Amino acid sequence: MSFRLNLIIARRLSFSKEQRAFTRGVTIFAALGMALGVSSLIVVLSVMNGLAGELTGRLLKAVPHLEVNDVSTASGVIELTELEGLTFSHTPFIRRQLMLRGEFSSAGAQLTGVGSVNPEVLSMTVIEGDLSRITSESFQVALGEVLARNLGVGVGDSIDAVLPHVAITPFGVLPRYRKLTVGAVVAVGASPDAILALTSLDTARKLSRVARADGIRLQLSDPYRAGELARLISLESEGVLTPITWAEKYQSLFAAIRMEKLMVSVLLSALIAVAAFSIISSLTMSVAEKRSDIASLRVLGLTPAEIRVVFMLHGLFLALLGIAVGLVLGLMVTANLEAFMRVLETVFGWTLFDPSVYYIGGLPTDLQWRDVAYIILGSVVLSVMAAVYPAHRASKISPVLALEGLEAA
Repeated sequence: MSFRLNLIIARRLSFSKEQRAFTRGVTIFAALGMALGVSSLIVVLSVMNGLAGELTGRLLKAVPHLEVNDVSTASGVIELTELEGLTFSHTPFIRRQLMLRGEFSSAGAQLTGVGSVNPEVLSMTVIEGDLSRITSESFQVALGEVLARNLGVGVGDSIDAVLPHVAITPFGVLPRYRKLTVGAVVAVGASPDAILALTSLDTARKLSRVARADGIRLQLSDPYRAGELARLISLESEGVLTPITWAEKYQSLFAAIRMEKLMVSVLLSALIAVAAFSIISSLTMSVAEKRSDIASLRVLGLTPAEIRVVFMLHGLFLALLGIAVGLVLGLMVTANLEAFMRVLETVFGWTLFDPSVYYIGGLPTDLQWRDVAYIILGSVVLSVMAAVYPAHRASKISPVLALEGLEAA
């Protein structure tokens, strides 16, 4: 019953119309600051999750989910993936680093020769040409869109593949090179577009002068279980095989994304911290304004601990009001952000993310309720901490003030 009374008093302190106009204004701005901080964090983290998910999805369409650098064990690995229900497709590969030279420029590239280019193995967008030509014709190559643009070449053009080997000629020792024909220009929509050079396994074998493939690459039905499969393969081979997963291969990229998300979260949390300081100001002013009322409550029997609880609840009510408004606003903006950006682009005639500059042309969002829960929990904790000092000051007010007020009356 006592706690219910504390709730009633705290609610009247928070939403009473008897407050001074200035105190009420400070209270409203404190709640609005909390709402702004919560909504900003929800929207920004949702956008960052969406961008990371979009980038990951595009990478998983083109890069191997798992690589095993021993082609002799291919049958055993494939049997293990079938046993785990993860088989999707597989193909042998040869990978080499080389220099590609166009008519006007040159660029480093990663040449990958694969035994199959069916859509299950390589799910990428063909910008120009025919991807199947790299297997049907010798010395054909498919280039990533960014790489082809950097070299200034298109379908049907010839490029020189400068290999990391030397040839002894009458003119001395010269690097080996071989002319390749661009059969297709493809796009992943991610960083591999700048180094991607795809050819057939037979062409790669002739260029690198090797008799066998480097290993096998697997595309799994569930790429997020690649780590689990890699551990099983390593365990079954007693540590002889060391499979490489897509997460390990691009771990620096994903680590950078996680660090960026963390830093943005910390910076935007400063908005919530500022709102918490505003709550301190609001509660301190409320304590000063209600000194005689607090003393009267003490005379009526409320203990210092109960006064402290009342003002802690007072601050919590203000914070919850701001958090609720921020939550609704953040969810609404996140759900309609893409449409809102399209309206702005139409009205002002500019493009927010130019597809020719950025890999992702839109602004995808991915609302994760775990992030929302963390934001709400952190906001509540900061608000409760902010209310501690004003509540402590209120509990120290002596009931003698009320008695003095009665004597004066």
